[in-house]
Amino acid sequence: MTALRRGALALALAGSLGAAPALTPETPLHLDALGTVRYALSHAPAIVAQEATVAQLAANFTKTRAGEYPSPTGLLQSQLSKSSNALGTFAQFGVQPVGNFSQNTAQLGATYNIYNGTVQLTAQEQRREWEASKENLRQQQEQTTDSVTQSFYNLVALHENVIVDEGDQRFQQALLDAARASEKVGRVAGVDVLRAEVAVTRSLSNLVQARVDEANAREALAVQIGAPIDCVFELPQTVPEPPIPPGSVELFTSIAELHRPEILAARFTLDAARLVPAQVDSDLHPTFQLSGAFGSQVSPTSLVQEQEEIDEENQAAIANYELQQSLFPGVAFPPPVLQPNVNRNRPGFWQVSLISTFQIPLYDYGTRATAHQAANAQIASDRVALANEYASVDADVHTALRTSQADQEKLALAKQSEQLATESARISALQYKNGLISFTDITQTQQTALSSEYDLVAAQVAYVVSIIKLRISLGPADPLSAADLRGL
Repeated sequence: MTALRRGALALALAGSLGAAPALTPETPLHLDALGTVRYALSHAPAIVAQEATVAQLAANFTKTRAGEYPSPTGLLQSQLSKSSNALGTFAQFGVQPVGNFSQNTAQLGATYNIYNGTVQLTAQEQRREWEASKENLRQQQEQTTDSVTQSFYNLVALHENVIVDEGDQRFQQALLDAARASEKVGRVAGVDVLRAEVAVTRSLSNLVQARVDEANAREALAVQIGAPIDCVFELPQTVPEPPIPPGSVELFTSIAELHRPEILAARFTLDAARLVPAQVDSDLHPTFQLSGAFGSQVSPTSLVQEQEEIDEENQAAIANYELQQSLFPGVAFPPPVLQPNVNRNRPGFWQVSLISTFQIPLYDYGTRATAHQAANAQIASDRVALANEYASVDADVHTALRTSQADQEKLALAKQSEQLATESARISALQYKNGLISFTDITQTQQTALSSEYDLVAAQVAYVVSIIKLRISLGPADPLSAADLRGL
């Protein structure tokens, strides 16, 4: 969507919502080759989706791993209940709940699963799945780097083709002018003018199609990297020609086997599969759970009831003393000893418990045996997959090195062919202007020169893409570095 269309859409939405329209010009993105790859690595839909998968697996692993450690909790609880004529659940024991009850609790506690085979093994498996997903993300980044650089330099090739077609159009126009001038002096027939006009028309048609192809490629590349389609790609004036990295194929293969994400992901997948047999037998081991808590607990209702009972007893003691004094005024009775008020300062509490559980299933109807068979089959499959990844990586490195070497030779030949064809076209143009050759001869020479220019552009793009592919095949830690050709 161009800036003008986005502005029109914002204007329409603002009008429908009753808001004052406000159009602000937007500056389109300007990206060079490295900037295009960098933008794609943070905005391409496939990479963003894989990053979400990595984040979800990381959250799952973190949550499961938390079960291996003590889980401290704080508790603040206030309980209030009122009832009337309720027998309660302990009525058969002759216990009837009080009508009013309240209780306040402040507690710090923790539970620690000292050993729970299921949690530990599940956490280890999820960790390996998480590590494998990170390597898959890096592989996705490498694939994106490869595809984006190829698309970018294909755009460069299409732009160079436009320049070539513009040069061809000027050349054909010059031939038409020369044919018309020669016709006037009777040097060539009128049919040569017609042929030259056809050649100019065909050249213009090729130029129009080349410009359309370039515009389509620009928008397709913008969509590929997740950028607006009005993004401006700053194409290089000349296609870079970095040298082939020094080293033997054996060195490149050993480096790739240590760093390629496909191999690392396959290793983590195999390690996760090796944990499954232990998970199948995790119920055959005892589990231990340690829990403890300390805090303060007080029941205001109970304190009120106790204080009421103390007040009643004290009042009864005073009344009995006064009665004795009135009945026997001559006797000196000792004053009553009154009970003190309720002490509302309750001591704190603590509790510790250790639970050990050990149970063995007596008969499982073959489920354990079949689970082990499935786990072993998966391990064998992942082991074969790992070996196949080694072979695929080795073949990929060999192919990338072989292709870059061949493209280097083809580029040198294309340069030589383009120079010879260009010189031949220049000489043919001079010969035609002087009436030494026919229009058909110079047209054939020009088509040969035009094809050689196309071939040179294609060879330059193929070579730089093969170099980047070779660098990616070595498994760089940062895929963006493979596309960085600065200083080479």
